[in-house]
Amino acid sequence: MPECSGRRLGLAVAGLFLVAHISLGGTPSGNEFARDLSEAKTPSARKMILDDALGKQHFFRYLRIVNLEQGESGGNPFIELTTREPSSGMMVKLKVMKSMSLATLKEAPASGVGDAVAVTGVIQSADPVKRVMVLNPVVVRYKDLLAPKVGKEMHYERDSSGIVYSFTGGKEAVNVSKRDEDLLKNEDAIIAERGKDGWARYLLDEIAKRDKAADEARDKLGIYKQSAEPAVPAAPSVPPQSVITDDEN
Repeated sequence: MPECSGRRLGLAVAGLFLVAHISLGGTPSGNEFARDLSEAKTPSARKMILDDALGKQHFFRYLRIVNLEQGESGGNPFIELTTREPSSGMMVKLKVMKSMSLATLKEAPASGVGDAVAVTGVIQSADPVKRVMVLNPVVVRYKDLLAPKVGKEMHYERDSSGIVYSFTGGKEAVNVSKRDEDLLKNEDAIIAERGKDGWARYLLDEIAKRDKAADEARDKLGIYKQSAEPAVPAAPSVPPQSVITDDEN
């Protein structure tokens, strides 16, 4: 493969993440559902929209947090969010319990009232009269914008896990996310010193270090289930008994 293909695929790869639609992959758009439900003119039209959406997974963006409460149930930490969906004005309620979703909310700077999130959730209920919707279960995808960006929006602009650079010129292919973009400033110097394989190895090693540090940081956030039972003290050690043989009987 030509060197230019291995060294600078970042722009081409990132371009694949241009936001052409509001939905996430093949997941239906929750924003479009909320808008259509709020604009339905007749009870029969609302029922048809609801019947098609209830119990199904949808992807929501730009959910503005209006209330946030933390708690614990059975040793499981959770965060309850009340958010506002902008296209309909409906309140969207969700209880976040999955550890990675909790980590996303608590990642510095921690999400709070006035911030926005993007989530994937199953529509459990929706009341177009009271203008309230409940998602359960739910996964927080990333901290979001409060409103769509004017012009093109790149995936990495809203999600630090978005890929900004790919290198396939060494023995191992490497993808670099927005989080680790600062590593790229060392490219020319390291390739000159260690070659292409050395550059790939450098990226992999540095990314692994950061992944480990991120895992350790999440461990300190109190997002994992706490044991509801007191620890059982270790039994005192007992010296082994002598083996009784036939000769000793």
